[in-house]
Amino acid sequence: MQNLPAEMQMFAALLDGQPAPVREAFQYCLCLMMVEAGKMEQFDTTPGDTQVLYHFKTVAGEAFTVPHPGITQEQEATVMDLLREILEDEGEI
Repeated sequence: MQNLPAEMQMFAALLDGQPAPVREAFQYCLCLMMVEAGKMEQFDTTPGDTQVLYHFKTVAGEAFTVPHPGITQEQEATVMDLLREILEDEGEI
């Protein structure tokens, strides 16, 4: 993962060995979790060539874009549940 805010860097190491679709789903859902935790906000979406692009901004003002990974709502919910567990264990939420 590139250009991630500092509070998300610790998760990058978890994804290095994963296939691209897994990394993209994890990154997207992690952003949603950070929004849910009040650590950043989603401020826009724009159509990309093949995916919708979601624009986020951290509470520190750092903005970045993450493509929607093309996962189903059920897959998204599963990843979100796993991330909640990880973030709770790390004391992030």
